[in-house]
Order: sequence, then structure tokens, then C-alpha cells
Amino acid sequence: MDVNTQKGTEMSMSQFVRYYETPEAQRDKLYNVISLEFSHTKLEHLVKRPTVVDLVDWVDNMWPQHLKEKQTEATNALAEMKYPKVKKYCLMSVKGCFTDFHIDFGGTSVWYHVFRGGKIFWLIPPTLHNLALYEEWVLSGKQSDIFLGDRVERCQRIELKQGYTFFIPSGWIHAVYTPVDSLVFGGNILHSFNVPMQLRIYEIEDRTRVQPKFRYPFYYEMCWYVLERYVYCVTQRSYLTQEYQRELMLIDAPRKASIDDFSSDSWLDMEEESCEQQPQEEEEKEEEEEEEEEEERDGADKPSKSPTDGPASPTSTHSEEQEHTGKKPKAPAMRFLKRTLSNESEESVKSTTMPIDYPKTPTGSPSTELSTKWTHLTEFELKGLKALVEKLESLPENKKCVPEGIEDPQALLEGVKNVLKEHVDDDPSLAITGVPVVSWPKKTPKSDFSGFIKRISI
Repeated sequence: MDVNTQKGTEMSMSQFVRYYETPEAQRDKLYNVISLEFSHTKLEHLVKRPTVVDLVDWVDNMWPQHLKEKQTEATNALAEMKYPKVKKYCLMSVKGCFTDFHIDFGGTSVWYHVFRGGKIFWLIPPTLHNLALYEEWVLSGKQSDIFLGDRVERCQRIELKQGYTFFIPSGWIHAVYTPVDSLVFGGNILHSFNVPMQLRIYEIEDRTRVQPKFRYPFYYEMCWYVLERYVYCVTQRSYLTQEYQRELMLIDAPRKASIDDFSSDSWLDMEEESCEQQPQEEEEKEEEEEEEEEEERDGADKPSKSPTDGPASPTSTHSEEQEHTGKKPKAPAMRFLKRTLSNESEESVKSTTMPIDYPKTPTGSPSTELSTKWTHLTEFELKGLKALVEKLESLPENKKCVPEGIEDPQALLEGVKNVLKEHVDDDPSLAITGVPVVSWPKKTPKSDFSGFIKRISI
């Protein structure tokens, strides 16, 4: 951004580095980098967000995981974006840079760590009066002539020094000055504890005609996924499409411990086969019985192999058996796995050890047996869910932005309304547990079925 005009400009990273390293007296203009998102780069692994951010961020806990894993583009090209890519930014500013009053897109909250240098903030609380003055100031076109801090109530100045970590709550209006060359890491999050404010800021962006490239990506799509995840985690009723449910089972479904009893070498003996091809258990049983009968009939005619006659590798085992029998060999481990997958949805209802985040209920089927432990929601979550339902219902059909992963949006809205009715008397004190109500299960080597498939194909 050109500080004098507050307009965006483009340059390569190498160009900016040369500019940044130029002595202050030789800089003819002031440039400020404030929109460099660096997820999916090497730098991503060197910067860790505050833990509380990871726990409440909608991108981590609401957006389908398999979509995030499809992201390959490191830049923020919207056409290539698979999820709201706003988690980690690198802000590079030279001495004298100033960013005028603004509200972070979509009413997102901000985490902000001063790695080098320092910053001075002017902060304005998002009261209805202050927000109205801010909107009027933006639409006036006189931002360069009027210092908004002189017009509003309770504007405050705060100085951040090197090593400070800072949080800006949803909706807070702020301006930033750089007193010394600085390097900052930060990021934006939507969360469940101030949804009405987040929606209010998004509406202000509509009225002030903020360009799409400066707004939170997939905003309403995210809202739909938030509703779906809350309903699912509270009631075990999924409103995701069958395709999305299959994707989530592949990525996240816990596997039975006995699968891991196979040795690493035994994985190599398995034939490559799609995880979606799951024959019925009865058919498999019949095939196994037929094979056993054939072995009994032919056993007397088949010469036994000595150890030296055996194949040199698992691969040659397959080829030799195919040549002699004309059909593919059966892999006991794969048969076991397919039986496990086909039976898992039924057994999960009966099991008391299955995690509650396993998608037990296919779309369109009756709700499964609920957990005996009641989940209390905070007043902030209840108000937020109500606000989301009202907002999405109010949108015209062409602006509802229902994502492809949601199968029946109207049924989902009704499901949320039922949740709100059932939880109207939730105890606020019992809702404070330190554990988020909604979260995706963490991937582990034992539950990573996609990794298992890769090993089979080697």
C-alpha cells in the first residue's frame, strides 16, 4: 500500500526487500505490506498462532478438512482458493507508515505479534454510535481531511513494543502508525462468541461497497458450515452430502485397533482397491467358503512348496497366483478392513467408546441415539446461532451462497431452530469447560486411512 494515497500497489517480494533495506533518507515513498498471507509456504511452519486462536477459529473447526487439504496455491488468488485463507499474515512496514482507520474484514478478530520494531494503535470501541460515525466517514470520501479519532467516543492510543502479542476484538475500529521499521505476524479469525458483531460489520461492508478482494472469502458459505457443524456435534445429525460424509470418513474416521495389528510388511501383500468398493459381508463369506471347499478338493493334488520355492517379493506372489488360478488372490487384511468399514456405522451406534464427532447419522436417516451427557452451550453461542439463522433466512435465494457440501439447507435451518429450543435453558456455568463444542478430530497415523491407501499402492 502507498501510504500517501492509501491505495494498493503491486511489486515483487525482491523489489520490496530492496526497498525495505534502503536507508530511510533514500526512500522516496512510503510502502506498507499489510496483506501478505503466507500459509502453504515454508514460512508457515516457523510461525505458530496463539493456542486459543486455534481452538476457536472457524476455519479450523467448521470448514471441511478435505477442502483445506486441496489448497495448493500459496497466493490469495480467489479463483484458486479452497477455504478462507486468512490465517497467517506477514506485515512489513518502514518507519513513518500509517494505515487509516478501518475495521478488519467480516468483523474478524485479530491476533498480532510484533516480531521486530514497534507499533502505535488508535482504538475505537464498536458502539452503535461509533459504527454509524465510521460508516458516515467512509462514505463521505473525506478520510484524508478528517481524523476519525476526533469525532468518536472513547478513542484510545496504545503502544506495542517488540515481543508484544495483541488481540483486537471483533468490530473494533483502529488506525496504525509505525514509529520504526517493523516486522509483524498476525492473522484473522471468525469465531462463535460475537457472531452478531461479525454480521453487523459484514453489512457495513455491503453498504460502503468494499471491493470483494478486500473482504473475507466465502463468508456466507462459512456460516452454513458453522450451523451444520453445531447441529452435528450436538445431535449427531449430519446435513452434509453423502460425498462430503465419505470424504470426512476417509480422513477422520477412527479405525478399530485390530487393523494396526498387521505388520508393516503385510500392507504390501494387499491389492490396490478403492475404499468405496465395500462388498456386502454375506458375499465375502460365500466367496471364502467356496475357496475353502476348492482347497479341500484340490489339496491332495497340489504339491507343497518348500521355502526355497517361494517368491522373492510380495509382488511376485500376486503375479504367480494370478497366472496359476486366473484370478486375483484374496487379501485377508483387506477383507477384514472392508468388513470393518461396512459394519462401522452400525457398531458406532452401540459403542460407548466411539468419539462423538464420528459421523454416525447418514443424511436423511433418523437421528441416532444421543450421548447421555448433555452439551451446554454458552449464551454467546446461542445468540450467535440465532443471528446466523435469521441472517441466512433473510437473504434472497441468489445470495444465500449455500455451499455444495450442504444437502438440504432448509432442513438444516430447522435443525438449528430445534437445537436453540432444546438448549434455551442451558446453564452458562456448565457451558464453560475449556473444550470447544465443535472441532474436527485430529488426524493421527492410526486413523489416517488415506495414508494406508498410499501404502497399498506402492
